[in-house]
Amino acid sequence: MPQESVDETSSATTTTELSTATAAAPVRLEASASSPEQALEQLPGLVTGTSWQTRPTTGAYSFRYLAVGDGNVTLRRSQMRGYVRGTVAPDDAYIVVLVLGGVVTLDLLRGGGPVDNGVPALMPTERRAVVEASNHDAVMVHLTRAFVRSVAEERHGLPSGGLHLDERAVPAADAVVRWRQVLESARRVLAAQGVASTAWSDATRAVAVAFLALYPPKAAEPSSALWAPRNARIRRAVDHVHEHAAEPIAVSDLAAVSGLSVRAVQESFQRLFGMPPSAYVRSVRLQRVRGDLLRLDTATTSVSEVARSWGFAHLGRFSAEYTSRYGEYPKATLHR
Repeated sequence: MPQESVDETSSATTTTELSTATAAAPVRLEASASSPEQALEQLPGLVTGTSWQTRPTTGAYSFRYLAVGDGNVTLRRSQMRGYVRGTVAPDDAYIVVLVLGGVVTLDLLRGGGPVDNGVPALMPTERRAVVEASNHDAVMVHLTRAFVRSVAEERHGLPSGGLHLDERAVPAADAVVRWRQVLESARRVLAAQGVASTAWSDATRAVAVAFLALYPPKAAEPSSALWAPRNARIRRAVDHVHEHAAEPIAVSDLAAVSGLSVRAVQESFQRLFGMPPSAYVRSVRLQRVRGDLLRLDTATTSVSEVARSWGFAHLGRFSAEYTSRYGEYPKATLHR
C-alpha cells in the first residue's frame, strides 16, 4: 500500500481528485478525523455504504484514510483507533481487504467471523453486507468490475457480463504470496512513475491477474461448448442479450445480430442453455434486478420501478419468477 502520510489534525480533512473520463485519470482520496462526528462526515464519501456508526474505544479517537490509483485500480489504506460499523452495498468495484491489525468482520449478519490478519478477504460482491471493525489497520484494493472482466475474458474466455466469484473461497497460499508481491510492485511503480506510465498500466493488469488467481472466476453460462469455434455466431447473440438486457429483445433481433436464422437461434439456445432465447433473456434480467435491489437505497427504491427498468411489464409474473429462482420475494431482497 502506498506509504504517503495522512496528517492527523484537530478537524476533519478530505482531499479528493476523481475523474472517470479515462482509466488513466488519477484518483486520490485522503481524509482524517480526530472525533467520531468528523469521521461520520467523511465516511459516506469514501465507501459506498449507509448506517455508519463510530465511537471511541480506548485512548484518543483517530481516523485516517488514503486511496491512490486510477479508474481501474486504487490502492487504499484505512486506519482507525475506535469502533466503526456500517452497511456496505456492492458497487462497480471488487474490494479485497487485507487486515494488518485490529479486528475486522466483513459479513456480520451472514455469520461471517473476523477476517484473519494477513489473509486477503473479498467483500461480498452481489449483496449488502454489514461490516464492523475495532482499532483496525487495513489495506484495501478496489478493482473495477469492467476492468477485471476484460482481463478475465482475455485469460479465461469468459462471456461478457458473466463473471462470477466466490467471496467465501479460501485463497491458495501461493496466490496470497503472489498477491502481496504484486501489490508491493504496484505501490512502487505508482510512487515512482505515476498513473500515466506504461509501467502502471502493466502493474494494474498484474493486480487483476493476481486477483483472479485469488478468486478463480466461474462463468455464468454452464456450457463450455459456447466457446467452441462453431458457436462463434451464437456468442454474438449471447453478448447482445447481456449488453442490451434492459431493451426489448426479440428472437429476430438475435438472429440479425448473429447472422443465423430464427430457428437456428432457438435451437442453439436450447442446446447450449437448456432453454429458449426468451427464457434466457428473462434469466439475465432477473440477475440484473437482483443486483439493483441489493445495491440501491431502500428509501428511494421500489421493486416495481426496478423490475420495469429491466423490462418486466407484468409484475405478478415477475415476482413469481423471482421468488422461484431466489427463494425470497423481491421486497425481501431490497430490505436486506
